[in-house]
Amino acid sequence: MQSNNHNGKKVAEVNKRRRKVIPHSLTHFHHRRFLRAHTHTHTNTTTNERIIMGTIKAPLEQPPPLVPEFTNEQDVLQHYNNLTSVCEEARSKINELSNQAKEHELVVDAIKDLDPERKCFRLVGGVLVERKVKEVLPAVKGNKEKLDGVVERINEQLNAKEMELLELKRKYQIRERGEQPPPPDE
Repeated sequence: MQSNNHNGKKVAEVNKRRRKVIPHSLTHFHHRRFLRAHTHTHTNTTTNERIIMGTIKAPLEQPPPLVPEFTNEQDVLQHYNNLTSVCEEARSKINELSNQAKEHELVVDAIKDLDPERKCFRLVGGVLVERKVKEVLPAVKGNKEKLDGVVERINEQLNAKEMELLELKRKYQIRERGEQPPPPDE
């Protein structure tokens, strides 16, 4: 529910389920982060929709995010810098997890041809544990698959943030230093 003041501008949005007023500044950019912090979400795999607090909120395949309206250049710049830093953090995390997945693949390649009853050592929580190859190999393969899944999800989130960043740059005509201005629309 949106409240309007005399000028017709959005003032606040009320979350009916929790009966909390969400300030206008949270209704756009931080709204998803606010919902994530204050609700429980899961994905219904049969309908491929995200469910928040028991109600269907939005399908997973969403159109490009809408860029919020800003009243001054400082807010635009702050939002742009926030998006840029989020994208950089995501790229860094993708690189880190991809390297871990490559290390897991090297371990799998090294021990897959060994005798399943042979001793094998595995570092678990900073403790070196003696196991057998037949116990370690499935665990390492499972960890690699989980890492690949996490990298894929972070990559999807990165793509969404980059789309939002491009839309913000287009809407507010933001250019980096040395970047050419976009061609005029005809």
